[in-house]
Amino acid sequence: MRIIAGQYKGHKLYAPRGKTVRPTLDRVREFIFSFLGDEVQDAVVLDLFAGSGSLGLEAMSRGAKEVSFVDRSAAAIQCIKRNLEKISASAHVYRMPVQVFLKFAQEQKLSYDLIFCDPPYAYDRLSELAQEIKSRQILKDRGLFIYESSSRISLPIVQGFHIIKQKEMGDTVITFFSLSHE
Repeated sequence: MRIIAGQYKGHKLYAPRGKTVRPTLDRVREFIFSFLGDEVQDAVVLDLFAGSGSLGLEAMSRGAKEVSFVDRSAAAIQCIKRNLEKISASAHVYRMPVQVFLKFAQEQKLSYDLIFCDPPYAYDRLSELAQEIKSRQILKDRGLFIYESSSRISLPIVQGFHIIKQKEMGDTVITFFSLSHE
């Protein structure tokens, strides 16, 4: 696994060991960032269920202004910090469950242009998570919520969001959501 493009292009990334973390494949990241294009430049980015941090690190490499990583696993947080050290970069790294972070973000009045969310494929709380992101105003008005899921599971209807683009790539589905203003 490596950073695909930008300032840190070619840097190999550490990934936590074990079966609990499923790093986003290079070709999937390439599709995501190709679709996002210039949206990454100067963006404030949140990487939820960050794992190795590959999505947030790719955003940093492509010019994101600020990146925050959230994961509850100590091994994942250690891995993210090692990857940041490797490229001599700094970011906000939070070891806590995603729901706890969303409450913290609201209290701190944090909001993001891009939210990457790559939970374990068995995760079945997308609707609840999206509602929390919306109600807590974590996603900026014109922001994008990028969700990675299994192609074997149908996504629920997510109230308050509409799908901008969706693409199946092998076992993975990438869905780009934006807030609906109805």
